[in-house]
Amino acid sequence: MAKEISVHGRKHLSTLQKEFSEKFPHLILGFIHSGDRGKSVNVRGLDTSKSISATRTKTSKEEVSLHGRTKVSTMEEKFWDELGIAVQIAVQNYAGKKFYFPIGDGFNEQSLTKANAWAESKGCTKVEDIDAISGRNIF
Repeated sequence: MAKEISVHGRKHLSTLQKEFSEKFPHLILGFIHSGDRGKSVNVRGLDTSKSISATRTKTSKEEVSLHGRTKVSTMEEKFWDELGIAVQIAVQNYAGKKFYFPIGDGFNEQSLTKANAWAESKGCTKVEDIDAISGRNIF
């Protein structure tokens, strides 16, 4: 598997989502409106055609990078704390829902690699069209 995914201001959210889904094909990196953090329904996705620098509300000297050992919850917190961007890891086609935020099975405490394996074992489909969650209610 490829090395870590870098996160920098010039990168577009859609590019980051595609890189993430290539590395973790059963997971979705969902960029959501900050007011929707912590919600599990009626969550609105951000317009992913924008760059990270155009979206973030914080700048930080800390480097944000993603790799398989990163816990789901740690990654979500790091994006919020360092960049002011709300993200949620989701899956596709689980328990009768097109897009879903797993909250059971200790999902948020798993590494991204283990969360991806969990999603695959539960029959979640690979992410084919990441643009389907751009700028609309997704969950």
